[in-house]
Order: sequence, then C-alpha cells, then structure tokens
Amino acid sequence: MRSAALGLALLVLAAVAARAGADSDALVKFGLIGDWARDCKAFPSPTNPFMTFLPSTAGQPTRQIITGKPQYDSLVPISDAALVDGNHLRLSYPQGGVTMTVTLLKDQRRIRPFEAVASDGTLSVHGGIVQASGQPTGWIEKCDD
Repeated sequence: MRSAALGLALLVLAAVAARAGADSDALVKFGLIGDWARDCKAFPSPTNPFMTFLPSTAGQPTRQIITGKPQYDSLVPISDAALVDGNHLRLSYPQGGVTMTVTLLKDQRRIRPFEAVASDGTLSVHGGIVQASGQPTGWIEKCDD
C-alpha cells in the first residue's frame, strides 16, 4: 500500500514538472524570455516598469516586474502558457486574489496585451483595448541581453 501511494505521488510530481517544462518551452518558443520595457535605456519606474520572464527547469517559469518602487514590484509564477499562433501567447498568473489569463500579441521585438480576463470573469483587455479607458494597450520592447 505504501509503495502504491509513493508511486502515485511520484506520478503527480512528474506531471507537475512536465507541465512546468511545457510552460517554459512555450515562453522560449514565443521569444518571451528576457527583459522587456517601454524604454529599455531609461531606469525602471512605475511608468516604465521592467518585466523579466524567466524559464525554469525545476518549477514554474516566472514574471518579475521592477518599477524602482518596491511596493509595486512583483514576482509571480506563470502557468498554462500556450502558443495560440506565431504572434499570440496565452499565459496565466496570480494577481490581486484572482488568476489573470492574458494573451500577448507579438510584433517583431515588441509585445502588448491583446486579451486579459480574470478568473472572476472580469474582462480588462479585449482586442488590444483597455476596457476601462477605451485606449489601446501599450507596447513594450525586448531589451538587449
């Protein structure tokens, strides 16, 4: 009985590790790994946050945001990353008590949110338009490594 429980636990851990590897693979294939900002030559700030996407071989990939103000900085795990097509990647991450599912649009060396919906059903971005303001989402560019 004990060996069956251990075998089941190892199977579950292997499935979690495989999913984490798949999430990192999707980020790599999309070209998301690395640093991104509105202006890579300027310092991080609340209006110019630096976003870093990091793969993982042992757990979930992560997204780190640095604004120069620690109260706004964050580091969150990414899950359910999947290529929609060559220009769109969907991924999920925790934010403010809900899980956000975001589809990113890529154009050359820049990305922007194209769709964003919270696990509570709140739609914040649709078709690249911020629903609260009616304005298009901003592009961020890939910073040189």
